Amino acid sequence: MPSVRSLGLLALALLLVPAMSRSADFPLKDGDTWVMIGDSITAQHLHSNYVEAFCYARYPNLTFRFRNSGVGGDQITSAMKRFDWDAAAWKPTVVSVELGMNDKGGVTVEKYVANMKELTAMIRKAGARPVYLTASPVNNGDTMAKLGGNQRLHDYAAALKKYAAEEKAPFADQFHQLIDVWGKNKPNENRLAALVAVEKLAADPNLKGGEHLKAFVEANKAGRDRLITMQGDPVHPGATGQLMMAAALLKDLGADPVVSSAVIVVGEKEAKTQRCKVTNLASSGGKLTFERLDECAAFPIPDDARAGLALFPLPLEMSDYKLVVNGLQSEQVLKIDGVEVAKVTGEELAKGVNLTAFPKGPIAEQGKAILAAVAAKEGLVGQWRGLSRTASQPEATAAQKEQLAALTKQVEAADEKIRAAAKPKLLKFEIAPAK
Repeated sequence: MPSVRSLGLLALALLLVPAMSRSADFPLKDGDTWVMIGDSITAQHLHSNYVEAFCYARYPNLTFRFRNSGVGGDQITSAMKRFDWDAAAWKPTVVSVELGMNDKGGVTVEKYVANMKELTAMIRKAGARPVYLTASPVNNGDTMAKLGGNQRLHDYAAALKKYAAEEKAPFADQFHQLIDVWGKNKPNENRLAALVAVEKLAADPNLKGGEHLKAFVEANKAGRDRLITMQGDPVHPGATGQLMMAAALLKDLGADPVVSSAVIVVGEKEAKTQRCKVTNLASSGGKLTFERLDECAAFPIPDDARAGLALFPLPLEMSDYKLVVNGLQSEQVLKIDGVEVAKVTGEELAKGVNLTAFPKGPIAEQGKAILAAVAAKEGLVGQWRGLSRTASQPEATAAQKEQLAALTKQVEAADEKIRAAAKPKLLKFEIAPAK
């Protein structure tokens, strides 16, 4: 996994790039209920949870809710069969559709679009606004130069973009943002898998010649940490790949990439701020202290996905959380709420650091708390969906319907816990020379 210092330097580079402008076109509005229709990749509750967690972190002043409606093996046609009890029953105002991975086996592009039109009619009839998301690529080494088994998904993406424009509806193309990133990295991913296999063999005390394997493992140890895997399998990436997916979708949908900015000059009493307040600014004995209250929070990034930031830094670009300090020399220790977050040089601080990049401290911990609250709520949503199917049948009993109503209240209470976890917190900063 990349070091804290390497991620900090990556964040510095990102801060030198002009921040993406805010967009009023992001489909999430105050009061929305967003149902996410998808297949097993959505049902993994990874990128869908990351998108939801981002929205709670970035838009704490809006009241909204997300409901995952992913089912393994689903195509557009099977999603339509369950639409009434699994999507419309939530009374959604937004329904995103992320399907195609299972359709590609035998559904032509023309039929794919025709089926999408039928699903769109159901979404609009339910009083919701459609949002169209391309499928993610199959992580098999294909690139745009040689699409191979990804050709049909490429064709679907192009057709879906055209159809979304006709519908004047939001569209996000993760496929074309990721296929070359994943495809070009595949040899490194295969190399890492081979090294892991060799390490397991080398650990076998009964293996003849094991000492040679141990020497091989030791010789390749340094390079191993630079190899990045999407985790999971070619169709179902793990946390690393799905964080990339979430960032790609959020970017294309026009999500706000800016958290906040604070620019401090040692010796001055006031900080220059954007979307935050800096108070109690003081400098004494070489130590700088202040308190900072942001209007929103950083993109929640799970620990097991952070390795991918070195390969695909878009999640950091979508979480521009800037701290600039001018007037400090040598290496400094940055602490937040008493926790050492990182060691950074005065030069790095003068250029600016992205606080999202650091995996330790209260900022990272708040992200984990938001993600945990989202996961807990989605556990209840899963129960609700099963009961909704039963309660929607003509023979459903009054008791089953009452149970569904009670479970609905539990889900709504879980929404409030996410909101509480995402509430901006007052942070106490301390920057002092490293010993």
